[in-house]
Amino acid sequence: MGMSKDKKIIIAVVLALLAVTAVMVILHLGSRTKVPDHSLMVVADNKENLTDLNGLDTEPIKGTVVNGKGETKEIEGEGISLASLIDTDDYSEVSVISDDEYSANIKKTEMDRAWLQIEDGKARLYVFGDKDSKRNVKNVVRIEVR
Repeated sequence: MGMSKDKKIIIAVVLALLAVTAVMVILHLGSRTKVPDHSLMVVADNKENLTDLNGLDTEPIKGTVVNGKGETKEIEGEGISLASLIDTDDYSEVSVISDDEYSANIKKTEMDRAWLQIEDGKARLYVFGDKDSKRNVKNVVRIEVR
């Protein structure tokens, strides 16, 4: 006994959808902006500025973040204020984007609490006192100023 015609059609449709999904993933990964290791790309006014994380003048940072359960955690380390990387006053917010395209938006009015902790050539965004733990972005590679 062979497979019914309906089952063959369903299998063909599923295989076609899987093939389309695979192609879309490859296209998406190929279109992502490549940023060299230990670097950060700042995009403002249609200009890209590549910054070496190891060459930044960091300072001691310390603050409190809140996780999704409402628990607080003290953060200490070396870092740089997010505002110091922005080379213009004419913006309303920035998007901070990780190497896997995860992003968080920071409004200009919140910039005094936004810091990038620099450790082992990688940057991590913390917004101190923020109750939205989803804005703690690991492996930051790009900042887009709007």
